[in-house]
Amino acid sequence: MKKALSGRVVCITGAGRGLGRALAEAFAAEGCQLVLAARSSGEIDELAARLGNAVAVQTDVRVAADVDRLVEAAVAEFGRLDIMVNNAGLAVYGPVEGTSPDAVDAMIDTNVKGVIFGSQAALRVMKAQGSGLIVNISSIAGKLHLPNEAVYNASKWAVNGFTGTLRLEAAPHNVRVSCVCPGGIDTPFWRAMDFYPFPEGVDPSVDFMRPEEVAASVIELAKKSDRYVVPEIVMVPLIRG
Repeated sequence: MKKALSGRVVCITGAGRGLGRALAEAFAAEGCQLVLAARSSGEIDELAARLGNAVAVQTDVRVAADVDRLVEAAVAEFGRLDIMVNNAGLAVYGPVEGTSPDAVDAMIDTNVKGVIFGSQAALRVMKAQGSGLIVNISSIAGKLHLPNEAVYNASKWAVNGFTGTLRLEAAPHNVRVSCVCPGGIDTPFWRAMDFYPFPEGVDPSVDFMRPEEVAASVIELAKKSDRYVVPEIVMVPLIRG
């Protein structure tokens, strides 16, 4: 039986590792045609070759021309763009007074500008088609105030605000826009964060969500009817400790 998303063209930024890789694998399992983007080409080249029906496009989401080229590549390869997942992001944690200008630029340029540029490029194509879905991956950090995350918080609050207004502007063109705000996800990132103040007894590798679980929620979001939109999904780990 044909799957609901079979044949859909899906572009995913930050696809080389972590949640981005899990998203690529989940959409591939649904029979989608994939356009995988990352700043480094090695991981997405390998992933595209393994998944099949996928192309890899080296992309720096901080550069608008790069993101335009990414979306143009999707249309050139597959003829359309059905789903854009703006997933690329990064965090530099620590006290606000010690956050360097370079760290501020890295988070704002990647987390905020990257989402804006990806949404702009996708919306231009989707408006012409009269259909499409843009999913911006934010964070629970865009809903809360957390110590040692001031600039990261600011970047994710910005993503949430941008996504809400984009949803209103895109709706008349039959383009849906959603935001996904996951809490802790078990990726290698956390194991490098010795300073992070986890509650006593909390182990990210045990207590945090799996990337595949968050990806599954994005898949379900993509399967929703195009007659309505789910503005936001918030997911947090069920920590029983």
